[in-house]
Amino acid sequence: MNAFAPQSQSSTDQTTTPISPTKLQPRHEAFAQAYAGGMNGADAARDAGFAPASASNQATRLLGRADVAARITVLSGARAAARGEIAAALMAKLEPVYCSSLAAGDVDAVLQVVELQARIAGLVHGSATVRPRGPDFAARRAQERDGRNQGHEEFLDMLE
Repeated sequence: MNAFAPQSQSSTDQTTTPISPTKLQPRHEAFAQAYAGGMNGADAARDAGFAPASASNQATRLLGRADVAARITVLSGARAAARGEIAAALMAKLEPVYCSSLAAGDVDAVLQVVELQARIAGLVHGSATVRPRGPDFAARRAQERDGRNQGHEEFLDMLE
């Protein structure tokens, strides 16, 4: 018998404790919070206090429950909205840097800002970059610092 399964009131009565549609049992809520926070099902179940040996089965069972799935949807939506607000605030902070760097002809700073904005938007991940790289990158960068931005003049013209 599963220690976490709903307990029947008698051998003939298979009713379980009613669950309010707006409030989950504490471990179900903890599971929903952990799952919406990015954990996989088994890890979320373990985090919520379910036995490690049965965590995967518990996760499958909980994800199949309409009330738990609805709660995960609500939590995920709230987290996505909060992430969107944070991303918008970060983008707004970067925009003046972009504009002033573009006006000053600082190509490296412009590209850094564009890369940061792309990362915030989720368009660039890991070690990917929008800035030029290669064996002669250091030499090109030194030339740019000396005011010889010939290689990037076309790029700046495209941005204007």
